[in-house]
Amino acid sequence: MKSLFYAILLITSINFSCQKSSKYPALSNQLADSISKFGNSDIKYAGKYAVYENVTSQDATIQVDKEYTNTYYPWKVNLNKQMVDAFLSHLEKNLKVDSVYKSSAGEFPDIEAEFVEAHQNYVMTDLLKCKLVGYNLTNDRGEKIIIDETDVSINKNAGAISFNPAIWDLQNQRLKGSVTLEISIPYHIDKIELKPGDQHKTFPFSDTKIEIIELQNNVLHYKVQNEKDYVTEPLVDNCNGTKSILSFPEYFYDKLRMKPNLSFKEFVADSIYFELNKLWKKEVKNIHVIYFYQCNPDLIYLFGYKKSEIATKRITIPIDVKII
Repeated sequence: MKSLFYAILLITSINFSCQKSSKYPALSNQLADSISKFGNSDIKYAGKYAVYENVTSQDATIQVDKEYTNTYYPWKVNLNKQMVDAFLSHLEKNLKVDSVYKSSAGEFPDIEAEFVEAHQNYVMTDLLKCKLVGYNLTNDRGEKIIIDETDVSINKNAGAISFNPAIWDLQNQRLKGSVTLEISIPYHIDKIELKPGDQHKTFPFSDTKIEIIELQNNVLHYKVQNEKDYVTEPLVDNCNGTKSILSFPEYFYDKLRMKPNLSFKEFVADSIYFELNKLWKKEVKNIHVIYFYQCNPDLIYLFGYKKSEIATKRITIPIDVKII
């Protein structure tokens, strides 16, 4: 009998080690302090108040959407480094710019490549990241073209992908030179499945752990141990609407959570506590807050990868194009 008692006690202690109660006040269900109430002198804080509401609130009135099937589950493709390297090499050989480009607003021409329409290729284009790392461009008057941003928009069509650096006002110019893009794709994907009742639990994820701080109605808050080494993002089958994705250092997340249910006036009055006159851009962001505006997902896939398991290639594309 004693051995049975100790066995039950051991199982109970193991269960409690995986699931613990929250140290935070309950999420409110307000999100109701209209912007029309904001005084002109305080309107500059409206954006931060919206962030505060998303962190401290939920919306229990949102219903679960009708489920639809997601075609591309990244973790089902069994990506590997050889496969990703081959796709990057394909882009290196095939990315090009047409010699004549018809623009709508004088934008930079599409840097495009076609690829074989295969399941793994679609997944890799979904996971792909790109940034501008170098360029040397002149127009037909010998003037240097300046690109101020490193952001590159990515467009994905059936069997093709294109990249477009952020620059406009190039109408009726001929550009010559080159553009260098850094393209990266992860080659090993991990995932966990989250359902109602999984909040306050900790899950193994690759070589780290993910703690689910909140998971109820339309919100998910989670913490990744060794955050700087991982990339994570949610995927849901029954939520085709917009969502807010926010990240904070733990100390600042704690600040927001420990003072819920504040009106905008009360929020602004506590400006020192909430650091309202400082930038909210923090370098270490290990608490993630997902707020679904139009649906209440009953199943969330949280997937991601280690930053050490990303294949990266710098690709230089020659440019000789007339923009009309």
